[in-house]
Amino acid sequence: MNQHYLFNKLTVAAGRAIVAEGKTWLFFGGTAYLSLTQHPAFMELFIRGVQTYGINYGTSRSNNVQCGIYEEAEQCAAARFGAESALITSSGFLAARMAAEWLADKGTLLYAPDCHPALWLKEKPDTTGDFCTWAARTVEYINSSDKKHFVVVSNTINNLLPEQYDFSVFSNIHPDKQVFFLLDHSHGIGILPNTPSQVRQYIPAGNHLRVCMVASMAKGLGIDAGVLLSDKETIDALKQSPIFLGASPPAPAAMYAFIRGNVLYREQQELLQQNIRFFRENIRQECRYTAGFPVFYFPETGLYDRLLKKHIIISAFPYPLPTSPLLNRVVISSGHTRSDIEQLLTAIHQNG
Repeated sequence: MNQHYLFNKLTVAAGRAIVAEGKTWLFFGGTAYLSLTQHPAFMELFIRGVQTYGINYGTSRSNNVQCGIYEEAEQCAAARFGAESALITSSGFLAARMAAEWLADKGTLLYAPDCHPALWLKEKPDTTGDFCTWAARTVEYINSSDKKHFVVVSNTINNLLPEQYDFSVFSNIHPDKQVFFLLDHSHGIGILPNTPSQVRQYIPAGNHLRVCMVASMAKGLGIDAGVLLSDKETIDALKQSPIFLGASPPAPAAMYAFIRGNVLYREQQELLQQNIRFFRENIRQECRYTAGFPVFYFPETGLYDRLLKKHIIISAFPYPLPTSPLLNRVVISSGHTRSDIEQLLTAIHQNG
Protein backbone atom coordinates (compact mmCIF):
# COMPACT_ATOMS: atom_id res chain seq x y z
CA MET A 1 0.00 0.00 0.00
CA ASN A 2 1.43 3.37 -1.03
CA GLN A 3 0.44 5.38 2.03
CA HIS A 4 1.84 8.64 0.66
CA TYR A 5 -0.40 8.29 -2.37
CA LEU A 6 -3.44 7.37 -0.27
CA PHE A 7 -3.35 10.40 1.99
CA ASN A 8 -2.27 12.98 -0.58
CA LYS A 9 -4.78 12.05 -3.28
CA LEU A 10 -8.03 12.16 -1.31
CA THR A 11 -11.25 12.32 -3.30
CA VAL A 12 -13.49 13.21 -0.33
CA ALA A 13 -13.12 15.66 2.55
CA ALA A 14 -11.03 14.74 5.60
CA GLY A 15 -13.06 15.13 8.76
CA ARG A 16 -12.88 13.08 11.95
CA ALA A 17 -12.05 10.20 9.64
CA ILE A 18 -10.33 9.76 6.30
CA VAL A 19 -11.72 7.38 3.69
CA ALA A 20 -9.34 6.25 0.96
CA GLU A 21 -9.72 3.32 -1.44
CA GLY A 22 -12.54 1.83 0.61
CA LYS A 23 -10.69 1.94 3.95
CA THR A 24 -11.24 4.25 6.90
CA TRP A 25 -8.74 5.82 9.28
CA LEU A 26 -9.52 7.98 12.28
CA PHE A 27 -7.90 11.37 11.64
CA PHE A 28 -6.28 13.44 14.39
CA GLY A 29 -4.57 16.12 12.32
CA GLY A 30 -5.23 19.25 10.30
CA THR A 31 -6.41 22.65 11.51
CA ALA A 32 -10.21 22.38 11.24
CA TYR A 33 -10.34 22.53 15.02
CA LEU A 34 -14.08 23.26 15.27
CA SER A 35 -15.05 20.78 12.53
CA LEU A 36 -17.20 23.37 10.81
CA THR A 37 -16.32 22.59 7.20
CA GLN A 38 -18.63 19.55 7.25
CA HIS A 39 -21.03 20.64 9.97
CA PRO A 40 -24.56 20.38 8.48
CA ALA A 41 -25.86 23.58 10.11
CA PHE A 42 -22.79 25.59 9.11
CA MET A 43 -22.96 24.22 5.57
CA GLU A 44 -26.61 25.26 5.43
CA LEU A 45 -25.64 28.80 6.40
CA PHE A 46 -23.05 28.84 3.62
CA ILE A 47 -25.54 27.49 1.09
CA ARG A 48 -28.07 30.16 2.04
CA GLY A 49 -25.30 32.70 1.54
CA VAL A 50 -24.61 31.34 -1.95
CA GLN A 51 -28.30 31.49 -2.78
CA THR A 52 -28.41 35.12 -1.62
CA TYR A 53 -25.11 36.49 -2.98
CA GLY A 54 -23.88 33.98 -5.55
CA ILE A 55 -20.63 32.02 -5.51
CA ASN A 56 -18.15 34.90 -5.40
CA TYR A 57 -17.82 38.67 -5.65
CA GLY A 58 -14.89 39.45 -7.91
CA THR A 59 -15.08 43.24 -7.70
CA SER A 60 -12.40 44.92 -5.57
CA ARG A 61 -13.30 46.85 -2.43
CA SER A 62 -12.51 50.14 -4.21
CA ASN A 63 -15.21 49.68 -6.85
CA ASN A 64 -18.15 52.10 -6.94
CA VAL A 65 -20.55 49.13 -6.63
CA GLN A 66 -20.12 47.33 -3.30
CA CYS A 67 -21.66 44.39 -1.47
CA GLY A 68 -22.67 45.56 2.00
CA ILE A 69 -22.05 42.25 3.73
CA TYR A 70 -18.29 42.90 3.93
CA GLU A 71 -18.68 45.99 6.08
CA GLU A 72 -21.25 44.10 8.17
CA ALA A 73 -18.80 41.23 8.62
CA GLU A 74 -16.03 43.62 9.68
CA GLN A 75 -18.27 45.22 12.28
CA CYS A 76 -19.22 41.74 13.48
CA ALA A 77 -15.55 40.67 13.72
CA ALA A 78 -14.57 43.78 15.67
CA ALA A 79 -17.39 43.28 18.16
CA ARG A 80 -16.89 39.53 18.50
CA PHE A 81 -13.15 39.73 19.13
CA GLY A 82 -13.05 42.92 21.13
CA ALA A 83 -11.36 45.24 18.65
CA GLU A 84 -12.07 48.85 17.87
CA SER A 85 -12.12 48.10 14.14
CA ALA A 86 -11.59 45.25 11.69
CA LEU A 87 -10.68 44.59 8.07
CA ILE A 88 -11.42 41.37 6.19
CA THR A 89 -9.38 40.02 3.27
CA SER A 90 -9.58 36.97 1.04
CA SER A 91 -6.96 35.04 3.07
CA GLY A 92 -4.98 35.10 6.27
CA PHE A 93 -1.77 35.22 4.24
CA LEU A 94 -2.93 38.40 2.52
CA ALA A 95 -3.96 39.95 5.83
CA ALA A 96 -0.53 39.28 7.33
CA ARG A 97 1.30 40.47 4.22
CA MET A 98 -0.72 43.69 4.11
CA ALA A 99 -0.02 44.48 7.76
CA ALA A 100 3.69 43.60 7.53
CA GLU A 101 4.25 45.80 4.49
CA TRP A 102 2.31 48.72 6.01
CA LEU A 103 4.23 48.52 9.29
CA ALA A 104 7.64 48.05 7.69
CA ASP A 105 8.46 51.76 7.74
CA LYS A 106 6.80 52.51 11.09
CA GLY A 107 9.83 51.48 13.14
CA THR A 108 12.67 49.01 13.52
CA LEU A 109 11.36 45.51 12.80
CA LEU A 110 12.02 42.93 15.51
CA TYR A 111 10.97 39.36 14.66
CA ALA A 112 10.24 36.67 17.22
CA PRO A 113 11.44 33.11 16.55
CA ASP A 114 9.37 30.98 14.13
CA CYS A 115 7.14 33.72 12.71
CA HIS A 116 4.83 32.56 9.95
CA PRO A 117 6.28 33.18 6.45
CA ALA A 118 3.37 35.52 5.63
CA LEU A 119 4.90 37.99 8.09
CA TRP A 120 8.35 37.96 6.46
CA LEU A 121 9.18 40.90 4.23
CA LYS A 122 11.73 38.91 2.24
CA GLU A 123 13.88 36.06 3.52
CA LYS A 124 13.33 34.26 6.81
CA PRO A 125 14.32 36.52 9.74
CA ASP A 126 17.53 35.47 11.44
CA THR A 127 16.02 34.89 14.87
CA THR A 128 16.64 31.75 16.90
CA GLY A 129 16.11 30.48 20.43
CA ASP A 130 13.07 30.19 22.66
CA PHE A 131 10.40 32.87 22.89
CA CYS A 132 10.93 33.85 26.54
CA THR A 133 14.66 34.44 26.08
CA TRP A 134 14.02 36.40 22.89
CA ALA A 135 11.31 38.55 24.50
CA ALA A 136 13.48 39.50 27.48
CA ARG A 137 16.40 40.30 25.17
CA THR A 138 14.12 42.38 22.92
CA VAL A 139 12.85 44.50 25.81
CA GLU A 140 16.44 45.18 26.86
CA TYR A 141 17.36 46.17 23.31
CA ILE A 142 14.37 48.52 22.92
CA ASN A 143 15.01 50.25 26.24
CA SER A 144 18.73 50.74 25.60
CA SER A 145 18.38 51.85 21.97
CA ASP A 146 18.64 55.44 20.79
CA LYS A 147 15.70 54.70 18.47
CA LYS A 148 12.16 55.48 19.55
CA HIS A 149 9.92 53.47 17.20
CA PHE A 150 9.78 49.68 16.90
CA VAL A 151 7.58 47.00 15.35
CA VAL A 152 7.54 43.67 17.18
CA VAL A 153 6.34 40.77 15.01
CA SER A 154 5.30 37.45 16.49
CA ASN A 155 2.85 34.57 16.50
CA THR A 156 0.69 34.33 19.62
CA ILE A 157 0.99 30.54 19.72
CA ASN A 158 3.57 27.98 18.71
CA ASN A 159 1.21 25.42 17.21
CA LEU A 160 3.94 22.87 16.42
CA LEU A 161 5.38 22.44 19.91
CA PRO A 162 2.33 23.80 21.67
CA GLU A 163 3.01 26.94 23.66
CA GLN A 164 0.91 30.03 24.24
CA TYR A 165 3.38 32.88 24.36
CA ASP A 166 3.62 35.16 27.40
CA PHE A 167 4.07 38.81 26.41
CA SER A 168 3.95 40.21 29.95
CA VAL A 169 7.67 41.10 29.91
CA PHE A 170 6.85 43.84 27.41
CA SER A 171 5.23 45.81 30.24
CA ASN A 172 8.84 46.76 31.10
CA ILE A 173 9.24 48.82 27.91
CA HIS A 174 9.94 52.43 28.79
CA PRO A 175 6.97 54.73 28.10
CA ASP A 176 9.11 57.01 25.91
CA LYS A 177 9.33 54.20 23.33
CA GLN A 178 6.58 53.68 20.73
CA VAL A 179 6.09 49.99 19.95
CA PHE A 180 3.62 48.46 17.49
CA PHE A 181 2.94 44.73 17.91
CA LEU A 182 1.97 42.71 14.84
CA LEU A 183 0.58 39.43 16.19
CA ASP A 184 -0.50 36.39 14.16
CA HIS A 185 -3.39 34.75 16.03
CA SER A 186 -4.41 32.30 13.29
CA HIS A 187 -4.32 29.21 15.53
CA GLY A 188 -6.03 30.89 18.47
CA ILE A 189 -8.90 32.90 17.05
CA GLY A 190 -12.19 31.11 17.66
CA ILE A 191 -10.33 28.32 19.48
CA LEU A 192 -9.00 29.63 22.76
CA PRO A 193 -11.67 30.78 25.23
CA ASN A 194 -12.91 34.28 24.44
CA THR A 195 -11.77 37.23 26.52
CA PRO A 196 -13.29 40.72 26.49
CA SER A 197 -10.57 41.71 24.02
CA GLN A 198 -8.62 39.06 22.15
CA VAL A 199 -6.59 41.84 20.56
CA ARG A 200 -5.27 43.26 23.83
CA GLN A 201 -5.18 40.06 25.91
CA TYR A 202 -1.51 39.46 25.13
CA ILE A 203 0.00 42.96 25.24
CA PRO A 204 0.17 44.95 28.50
CA ALA A 205 -1.82 48.18 28.60
CA GLY A 206 -0.06 51.40 27.69
CA ASN A 207 -0.55 54.23 25.21
CA HIS A 208 2.97 53.58 23.91
CA LEU A 209 2.08 49.97 22.99
CA ARG A 210 -0.26 49.43 20.02
CA VAL A 211 -1.48 46.16 18.54
CA CYS A 212 -2.54 44.85 15.15
CA MET A 213 -3.71 41.26 15.25
CA VAL A 214 -3.98 39.23 12.04
CA ALA A 215 -5.50 35.81 11.59
CA SER A 216 -6.55 33.24 9.07
CA MET A 217 -10.27 32.53 9.37
CA ALA A 218 -9.80 29.17 7.63
CA LYS A 219 -8.80 27.32 10.80
CA GLY A 220 -10.98 27.96 13.82
CA LEU A 221 -13.64 29.92 11.96
CA GLY A 222 -14.11 27.52 9.05
CA ILE A 223 -14.12 30.01 6.14
CA ASP A 224 -11.59 31.06 3.52
CA ALA A 225 -10.78 34.61 4.58
CA GLY A 226 -8.39 36.66 6.68
CA VAL A 227 -8.99 39.31 9.31
CA LEU A 228 -7.04 42.23 10.77
CA LEU A 229 -8.08 43.61 14.16
CA SER A 230 -6.75 46.89 15.53
CA ASP A 231 -7.60 50.45 16.47
CA LYS A 232 -9.71 52.50 14.04
CA GLU A 233 -6.81 54.70 12.94
CA THR A 234 -4.76 51.69 11.88
CA ILE A 235 -7.62 49.94 10.09
CA ASP A 236 -8.62 53.13 8.27
CA ALA A 237 -5.03 53.50 7.05
CA LEU A 238 -4.84 49.86 5.95
CA LYS A 239 -8.05 50.29 3.95
CA GLN A 240 -6.16 52.82 1.82
CA SER A 241 -3.35 50.38 1.01
CA PRO A 242 -2.96 49.13 -2.58
CA ILE A 243 -3.31 45.52 -1.46
CA PHE A 244 -6.73 46.15 0.11
CA LEU A 245 -7.98 48.39 -2.68
CA GLY A 246 -6.84 46.09 -5.47
CA ALA A 247 -7.62 42.62 -4.13
CA SER A 248 -10.89 40.77 -4.51
CA PRO A 249 -12.70 40.05 -1.22
CA PRO A 250 -13.61 36.56 0.05
CA ALA A 251 -16.83 34.85 -1.01
CA PRO A 252 -19.83 36.75 0.36
CA ALA A 253 -21.42 33.43 1.35
CA ALA A 254 -18.53 32.91 3.77
CA MET A 255 -19.28 36.27 5.35
CA TYR A 256 -22.95 35.31 5.62
CA ALA A 257 -22.02 32.12 7.50
CA PHE A 258 -19.53 33.95 9.73
CA ILE A 259 -22.04 36.61 10.78
CA ARG A 260 -24.88 34.17 11.45
CA GLY A 261 -22.81 31.32 12.87
CA ASN A 262 -21.97 32.73 16.28
CA VAL A 263 -24.15 30.26 18.19
CA LEU A 264 -22.56 27.38 16.27
CA TYR A 265 -19.10 28.76 16.99
CA ARG A 266 -19.81 28.81 20.72
CA GLU A 267 -21.31 25.31 20.69
CA GLN A 268 -18.39 23.83 18.76
CA GLN A 269 -15.85 25.63 20.93
CA GLU A 270 -17.42 24.11 24.05
CA LEU A 271 -17.38 20.64 22.45
CA LEU A 272 -13.73 21.15 21.56
CA GLN A 273 -12.80 22.14 25.12
CA GLN A 274 -14.66 19.09 26.47
CA ASN A 275 -12.71 16.82 24.11
CA ILE A 276 -9.40 18.48 25.03
CA ARG A 277 -10.10 18.01 28.75
CA PHE A 278 -11.06 14.35 28.29
CA PHE A 279 -7.91 13.57 26.31
CA ARG A 280 -5.65 15.52 28.68
CA GLU A 281 -7.14 13.86 31.79
CA ASN A 282 -6.73 10.34 30.40
CA ILE A 283 -3.43 10.41 28.50
CA ARG A 284 -0.70 8.55 30.40
CA GLN A 285 2.14 8.84 27.91
CA GLU A 286 4.54 11.78 27.93
CA CYS A 287 3.32 14.66 25.78
CA ARG A 288 3.48 18.44 25.60
CA TYR A 289 0.43 20.72 25.41
CA THR A 290 -0.81 24.17 26.37
CA ALA A 291 -4.06 24.95 28.18
CA GLY A 292 -7.14 25.11 25.97
CA PHE A 293 -5.27 24.36 22.73
CA PRO A 294 -6.14 21.14 20.87
CA VAL A 295 -2.62 20.06 19.83
CA PHE A 296 -0.54 17.53 21.78
CA TYR A 297 3.11 16.87 20.90
CA PHE A 298 4.53 13.39 21.54
CA PRO A 299 8.31 12.87 21.61
CA GLU A 300 7.98 9.18 20.76
CA THR A 301 9.54 9.00 17.27
CA GLY A 302 7.72 5.84 16.19
CA LEU A 303 4.24 6.90 17.24
CA TYR A 304 2.98 7.73 13.73
CA ASP A 305 3.85 4.30 12.29
CA ARG A 306 2.51 2.54 15.37
CA LEU A 307 -0.85 4.30 15.17
CA LEU A 308 -1.09 3.92 11.41
CA LYS A 309 -1.15 0.14 11.87
CA LYS A 310 -4.25 0.66 14.02
CA HIS A 311 -5.90 2.79 11.31
CA ILE A 312 -5.28 6.08 13.09
CA ILE A 313 -3.56 9.03 11.39
CA ILE A 314 -1.95 11.85 13.33
CA SER A 315 -0.04 14.90 12.10
CA ALA A 316 3.57 13.91 11.40
CA PHE A 317 6.30 15.61 9.39
CA PRO A 318 10.08 16.11 9.74
CA TYR A 319 11.02 19.15 11.82
CA PRO A 320 12.95 21.42 11.92
CA LEU A 321 14.85 20.04 8.89
CA PRO A 322 13.68 17.71 6.08
CA THR A 323 16.13 15.15 7.48
CA SER A 324 14.86 15.48 11.06
CA PRO A 325 12.74 12.80 12.78
CA LEU A 326 8.98 13.08 12.44
CA LEU A 327 7.29 15.66 14.66
CA ASN A 328 4.32 13.70 15.98
CA ARG A 329 1.27 15.77 16.96
CA VAL A 330 -2.23 14.70 17.91
CA VAL A 331 -4.87 17.27 16.94
CA ILE A 332 -8.21 16.98 18.73
CA SER A 333 -11.29 18.52 17.10
CA SER A 334 -14.84 19.21 18.20
CA GLY A 335 -16.00 16.63 15.66
CA HIS A 336 -14.31 13.72 17.42
CA THR A 337 -16.61 11.52 19.44
CA ARG A 338 -15.79 10.20 22.90
CA SER A 339 -15.39 6.77 21.30
CA ASP A 340 -12.86 8.17 18.79
CA ILE A 341 -10.74 9.63 21.58
CA GLU A 342 -10.97 6.47 23.68
CA GLN A 343 -9.80 4.45 20.68
CA LEU A 344 -6.88 6.84 20.21
CA LEU A 345 -5.94 6.67 23.91
CA THR A 346 -6.00 2.87 23.88
CA ALA A 347 -3.79 2.77 20.78
CA ILE A 348 -1.27 5.24 22.23
CA HIS A 349 -1.02 3.37 25.53
CA GLN A 350 -0.52 -0.04 23.92
CA ASN A 351 3.23 -0.66 23.78
CA GLY A 352 3.74 3.06 24.40
